[in-house]
This record gives sequence, C-alpha cells and structure tokens, in this order.
Amino acid sequence: MAIKKIIEAVQHFFCEVLGKPGKIIGVSPGEDCWKVQIEVPEEVEYMRRRAKGDLMAIYDVLVDHCYEVISFERVALMERGSLIIYPVEPNKEEEKA
Repeated sequence: MAIKKIIEAVQHFFCEVLGKPGKIIGVSPGEDCWKVQIEVPEEVEYMRRRAKGDLMAIYDVLVDHCYEVISFERVALMERGSLIIYPVEPNKEEEKA
C-alpha cells in the first residue's frame, strides 16, 4: 500500500502545485526516500518557443517516508509517441532559454 500512497502524493503535487497532471512510469524504494519517475506534458509556451510538437517531460521525484515530495528535477524530454528521449543537461537548457 505504500506505493499507492507514494503515487497519489506525486500526482497530487504535480496537479495541484505545478498544474501538470502526469502519469507515473516508475517507483523504487531507497534508504531514505522513494524515487519516482513521472511523465507530464510540457508547457505550451515552452513548445512554441522551440517550434516543437507535443513534448513530454520526464521528472525524477524524491518522496520521503511521510509521503511528502522533497525534490523534483526534469531529466528528459521526448516527443509524444516517440521512442527517442532527449536528456536534459542543466546548463545547456539555461543557455537556450
């Protein structure tokens, strides 16, 4: 049942706090927290600036044992329906913006 609560916590966080509903694609336990991956549609403005079609972002999310999201980071982008994943390089993305 812990995994169900973890999934609900992450989905709630992304919907309510970030306004990005998503689909959980992975959950794994760690020593101090849970690692969750969620796939969410990327913002329309972001897509428009880069002349891209529908983009999906993959986020790594850490959740503590009290079911609180303690960190999240976008790690990849991919076009909807594509098998090609584009890793996000922290410094490179800031340079492009």
